[in-house]
Amino acid sequence: MELIHQCMFREFSQNSDAPVTRFEQMLKTNQVYFFDALEFETIIQFYIDTGEINLAKKALQMGINQHPFHIDLLLLKSELLIFDDANKEALQLLDTIEELEPSNQEIYIQKATIFSKGKNNQAAIELLFKGLEQADDPHEIWSLLAMEYMVIGNYTEAKNYFRLCIEEDPEDYQILYNLLFCLDYLKENSEALDVLNQILETNPYNEIAWLESGKQYLILNKKEEALSAFDFAIISEDTFTGAYIEKAKLLEDIGRKNEAIENYEIATRLEDSSAYLNIRIASCHAHLGNDQLALQYFKKGINEDPSYEKAWTGVIDFYISKQNSSKALYYCEKALQINENYVSYWKRSALLNKDLGKYQEAEIAFQSTIELGNYELLVWTGWLDTLIFLNEWDKGQTIAQQAKEFYPEEQSLDFKIAGCYHKMGKTIEMEYYLQNVKSKYTSLPKEVLDLFPQLIQLLQ
Repeated sequence: MELIHQCMFREFSQNSDAPVTRFEQMLKTNQVYFFDALEFETIIQFYIDTGEINLAKKALQMGINQHPFHIDLLLLKSELLIFDDANKEALQLLDTIEELEPSNQEIYIQKATIFSKGKNNQAAIELLFKGLEQADDPHEIWSLLAMEYMVIGNYTEAKNYFRLCIEEDPEDYQILYNLLFCLDYLKENSEALDVLNQILETNPYNEIAWLESGKQYLILNKKEEALSAFDFAIISEDTFTGAYIEKAKLLEDIGRKNEAIENYEIATRLEDSSAYLNIRIASCHAHLGNDQLALQYFKKGINEDPSYEKAWTGVIDFYISKQNSSKALYYCEKALQINENYVSYWKRSALLNKDLGKYQEAEIAFQSTIELGNYELLVWTGWLDTLIFLNEWDKGQTIAQQAKEFYPEEQSLDFKIAGCYHKMGKTIEMEYYLQNVKSKYTSLPKEVLDLFPQLIQLLQ
């Protein structure tokens, strides 16, 4: 129905007698014009589509005054009531409409919408089945049923109804994406390929179907088939940016870095350059040893989008790989100026400051990393070691105790707690923790034992 309204509006809008034009002239002159019910539907739907809801309501009221029992106008009224969350009034009106025309599927669709908004999805499903009994064209109801089943987590039923939709309209890509989501969730990737192959039998140059086939092959770890599918997507549409990107990602993954760069660069020429693409190109160059080009693209990525975290971590990690901790820390500090709540920046800052012997700065960074939710053993031990280097024995044992809540079997923590108590002169507490590591202390790394060499004799 909506498509008919849009076509009618385009037709009518070519002349001065177009319904919307006449309606707006009427509002300006305060005269009352007569419109037939279909013209009112066109006017109301136009204002709904353009977001001018007050004008839609004004036209609706006038339409109902002139055509008080016209079912489609009453249904538009209930639709606007639902839009305003006047669900009780809408249900009462829909009950009235159902008495007048119980075979109208739109009644049950709108009722289902109300129950769905109220999170009564089972009632919505029952109403949609009732509408399905009245439907000449069940496509819309299949789609709505599928969405309701998705909401309640019944992906098998959702899949079944999405599949009915896609068999009727293979070009409905939103339905296709929802169907593929269900199949991915159910790990039915072979069935997903069957669906896509059916679409390709109808249209062998459907670039979307080829692209999605490639993604399914990747899930099944069939990389050569995936690469072929991405190639066919590009053959079908040689300006399809997404296909070039997916192909480049796969080429990068299988070690064909130069070819990956070529495809990423094609993607940058087809659309505006992005931080993501520049970082991918930079990573490929870094892997190939093209350090200057890698840095050029990392910096270009940062300039494209200073808030893109992977751009900053990319350049930081590049300098870390080159053992240039000072330069890496410089970019880490720049990144933290832009986003001080990104935990990966703090983790890198902590490790770099510690590596450079900046223990005060490292201690702050480790604490921030933990506070932002990174509870890796590496972070806890890094923080603890930093406190040991700062001779903060009491705080050190406190942090180690907290770390043990996450890693209760980690013997290096017991050793370090014992060392802190030894430095504090608390012999009883020290001996308690030494007992936990006494039989297995030789398995501790040398760098851990070197923190408290005076304890080694006590362990023997």
